Amino acid sequence: MLFKYSIPAVNRGAAHKAKLSSQSSWRRIRAASSIPPFTARNSIPQLSSRHSSHPSNHPIRFSSTTTVTVTKQTSQTGHIATLTLSNPTKPNILTPSTLTALTTACQTLQTTTPNLRAVILTGGPPPQGKSPAFIAGADITSLQTLNSPATAKAFITQIHQTCQALRALPVPVLARIHGACLGAGLEIAAACDLRLATQTSVFGMPEVRLGIPSVVEAALLPGLIGMGRTRRLLYLAETLDAATAERWGLVERVVDDEMGLDEAVAEWVERLEGMGPKALRSQKSLMQRWENCSVDEGVEAGVEAFAAAFEDGGVEAREFMGRFGRRRG
Repeated sequence: MLFKYSIPAVNRGAAHKAKLSSQSSWRRIRAASSIPPFTARNSIPQLSSRHSSHPSNHPIRFSSTTTVTVTKQTSQTGHIATLTLSNPTKPNILTPSTLTALTTACQTLQTTTPNLRAVILTGGPPPQGKSPAFIAGADITSLQTLNSPATAKAFITQIHQTCQALRALPVPVLARIHGACLGAGLEIAAACDLRLATQTSVFGMPEVRLGIPSVVEAALLPGLIGMGRTRRLLYLAETLDAATAERWGLVERVVDDEMGLDEAVAEWVERLEGMGPKALRSQKSLMQRWENCSVDEGVEAGVEAFAAAFEDGGVEAREFMGRFGRRRG
């Protein structure tokens, strides 16, 4: 079953008039006539025939022009959630209200979906005549209103809180990247577990060109691409093509176009669904601990995680080992 609700920061009139076209293998999940004015239309990746698709809407309102729409697909193993950022008038950017909406969406998923298996974060179709964007960065207008250390700290802390909310999701989060992934958008992508992109996507951290440093989750970049390449990316404010981003380790997979992107996302989601759910959650938690500990501490944490897998006698482990044995036989 598919559930859908929106956490929009939206101008009701603009959203009602928005004409967001279908793209590649994505499909509309609800007829335009049945969508309330405050709910931006969006589509979801076709994951598998094992996922049913009966939609219901639960909109939550905020006040801006970007909508964060949450869709949950039910399969035999649990829920797959898709978070879609859509803007009917310009490429996706992060305003304070958009950040609030995305943070709320993540927190709601965590508290209301105990059988969540994976989350997909994506940008919606671009406005007519505009280039696509995963997230093109923080809102320049919002940045220009900052006039003191206190206002600057409040704004940048909100970006950090959104990244924290993504990282706090207990299951793998896949960034589906098509188009611009810049500045705070790249920090959001870095906060995800896996990144897939089209070959036309571009990546960069242009903050120093705007007279401000790259901060908060830019601190994740050395762990992805190394300190030297992070210096190059941040000091020179270069824009990378997708092939370079993949070669550097900034993204894990690059495909030709959006159709290929949907297929790649669906493939990885289906693989994730085939893993032990408790084991996968434990692995994500352990990976995050490894980011901030010594090798010895990481080994010790791994021993404890392995032991915890057998607290119930190893029910999940025995089940999945049995499946593996039957496949080999």
